[in-house]
Amino acid sequence: MTLKDLLPYQEGKIVNMDLVNDPHLKFVIMSFGEGTGLSEHAAPGEALVFALDGEAIIGYEGKEYHIHAGENFKFDKFGKHSVTAVGRFKMALLLMLDES
Repeated sequence: MTLKDLLPYQEGKIVNMDLVNDPHLKFVIMSFGEGTGLSEHAAPGEALVFALDGEAIIGYEGKEYHIHAGENFKFDKFGKHSVTAVGRFKMALLLMLDES
C-alpha cells in the first residue's frame, strides 16, 4: 500500500480521508485538484506535512515555500499557513493536539 493511492484526485476539488481521528492526534491524507488550495488559517497544534505526490506552495508566516513529493514541512502551533496545489498534489498531515 502507498498512502497516495488511498485517495483519488477529483477535478477542481480537495478530497480528504481521516486515517486517525483521536482527541490528541489526527492523521489525514488529502488530494488537491489542479488550482485548488486551502486559504490561510492557523494550525491548532504542531503539524507535519508529508508531500506524497506532485508539488504545492505552502504559505507560512508570510513566506512561500515550494514542496515536492518526498519532502516534508513543519507547522508550529498557531502558525498561519496556506496550501496551494501546483498542478495536482497529495499530502498527509500529522496533527498533534493538546489535551483540552
